[in-house]
Amino acid sequence: MSVVSYGCPRTGDEVETAIQADRLTLQRMQSMQLTIWVWCPHCMAGHQINASDAKVQEDAQLDPIAAR
Repeated sequence: MSVVSYGCPRTGDEVETAIQADRLTLQRMQSMQLTIWVWCPHCMAGHQINASDAKVQEDAQLDPIAAR
């Protein structure tokens, strides 16, 4: 599993979420047109992100201890 990320719509900075998924799972989320609600540390606001705007960060594995 890898971390799902998106670009902050206000700053354009990359935001890593606490959501874990593989490429296939993200593709399924995108096909269902899911919306993800996430908090952005860059602009200190919540964002409604379409799964189609998200991507899987293969290199960024979520730290299971930090996710608690």
